[in-house]
Amino acid sequence: MQRSVVVAGGGISGLAACYNLVRDGGVCKVILLEGSSRLGGWMRSTRTEDGAVFEHGPRGMRPAGLVGKNTLCMISELGLEGDLLPVPRSHPAAKNRYLYVNKSLHKLPSSIGGVLRTIPPFTRPLFLCGLRDLTAPRGTAEDETVHDFFSRRFGKELAEIVIDSLMRGVLPGGT
Repeated sequence: MQRSVVVAGGGISGLAACYNLVRDGGVCKVILLEGSSRLGGWMRSTRTEDGAVFEHGPRGMRPAGLVGKNTLCMISELGLEGDLLPVPRSHPAAKNRYLYVNKSLHKLPSSIGGVLRTIPPFTRPLFLCGLRDLTAPRGTAEDETVHDFFSRRFGKELAEIVIDSLMRGVLPGGT
């Protein structure tokens, strides 16, 4: 019997779910419900007046393993191969990470020295956040958000700047 399926949310996960459901063959109708005026969820690009492009949300993929292979097959079937920008591990873009905070671009530390001194956008060395973790009290909430967990253990600043960015900047594909 043919089924109808409703997918809630037109972010990358919802769009991938729709794609796979349509390919499945056991589904005759896929209905996508999206609350905003655009698809893509966190995924979008912003171009500044000087031409710099900022990627929001997933900005890359790791084409390894079965999940990576499936992601590459989907890209191929959708005719998007020409939109891929391969970045080798040796490229500076693969080695350096930046965060856009308070209308300014900040390079994240990539060495021990970077976590031992105060670097913007942080107000103190990151290693102090690690020390705070050693003395953090045990959580009392039955269920704790990722943000609350890192705020309690490493401080609100690290949770708001780094962890929130990491949670939104998830890479699609396998590891």
